[in-house]
Amino acid sequence: MPVILQAAHASPPHRFRQDFLGAVVAERFAGKMPGLEPDRIRDVFAHSRIDERAFLMPLDWYLAPHTIEDRNRAFLEQGFALLVESSRNVLSLSGIRPDQVGQVVFVTTTGMSAPSLDSYLVNALGLSPSVSRLPVWGLGCAAGSAGIARAFDYCLAHPAAIVLVASLETCSLNFIPDDLSRLNLVAMSLFADCSAAVLVAGDAAAVPNGPGVRILDTRSHFFPGTTGLMGWDVTDAGFRLVLTPELPEILRSELGGVVDAFLEAHGLSRNDVVHVLAHPGGAKIMDAVTEALGLSADRLRIGESVLRDFGNVSSASVLLVLERWLAEGGYRNPGYGLIVSFGPGFAAEMVLVRS
Repeated sequence: MPVILQAAHASPPHRFRQDFLGAVVAERFAGKMPGLEPDRIRDVFAHSRIDERAFLMPLDWYLAPHTIEDRNRAFLEQGFALLVESSRNVLSLSGIRPDQVGQVVFVTTTGMSAPSLDSYLVNALGLSPSVSRLPVWGLGCAAGSAGIARAFDYCLAHPAAIVLVASLETCSLNFIPDDLSRLNLVAMSLFADCSAAVLVAGDAAAVPNGPGVRILDTRSHFFPGTTGLMGWDVTDAGFRLVLTPELPEILRSELGGVVDAFLEAHGLSRNDVVHVLAHPGGAKIMDAVTEALGLSADRLRIGESVLRDFGNVSSASVLLVLERWLAEGGYRNPGYGLIVSFGPGFAAEMVLVRS
C-alpha cells in the first residue's frame, strides 16, 4: 500500500501573541460593535485556546484597506515563497530528489491564480517536466486530508510514483477590516497563515528508509443539507467568511456514525484506532470531535498543540498535526490511525493509516 514518507511546513515571519492581537482588535472595534465592549472582544481571543499565530504580512498592512487584487498579489508573491519553502523542507527531510516526484497535488482555498501555483512550483523546485499536476481549490480545511487521499489514488495507479501534497493557506489576507460583524470577529480571533507539505510514495517507489506509515483507505462524507453552513461569499469587498455555529453540533451528533461506517468496512471499530489526527479547527471543533468519538482529552493532544501554536490554518492544519506526530515518533506505537478534517460541503475527509 502507499506510504506517507514525511511532512514539513513553513510559517510566515510575522508572529503575534494572541493576547496582543485581542488588544489590537478591541481597540480598533471599541464602540463599533453593538453589545461587544473591549473586554468582551478580548475574551473571544482569550478563550480560543490559541497562544500565537503567524500572518503573511505585517500587522499594519491589515489595518489599511486593500483591493482583492492587492490581497491576491500577496498570495502569489509572499505566499508562493512559503509554498516553495515547505516543499523544499519535506524533500530535504525525506531525502527525495525533486526529479523523483511524479505528481504534485496543490490545495488552497485562500487565493487564486491561473496557471495555478503548482505550475510555478515545478520550475522553482526543479521538478521533472513530465510531472503530473492536480490543483484543488475550494475544499477549505478538509483539503489537507483530501490531498493525501488523491495522492493515495495516484500511487495505487502508479505504484512506483512519489507524490508531493502541498498546501498554502493565507487566511489573513481575506480579513475585511471594515466588517463589524461578530462572525468577522471570530475569524480574526481564529485563522492564520501557513504552508505545509507531505510526501506519499507508492509501494514500488525507490525511497530511503523512513516512518513508512501505510495508507489503507480513504473516504469522503457529505453531511446532507449543510452546503450553506461553511465557505466563502465572494463580495466586492473580498471573500466574506460563512461559518455557522451549528457545525460543532453536527459533528457531535453524526461524526461517530460516519467514522464507525468507515472502520467497519475494514472489520475495525473505534477501539482499534490508536492514533487520531484530527483537524484543529478551533476549540469548539476539537471538543465536538472528542465527544463524538468518545475520546479521552489527551487523545487529541497534538491537535491541541497545533491549535495553540498556529491557530486554524485551514488545509495546512491537519498536515501540521501529521508532521508533529511523525516528528515525535508517534508512528513507533504500532496500530491503526485516523486522519480526519472538515470543510465546506459540509464534509469530512478521512484517511485510514497503519503504523
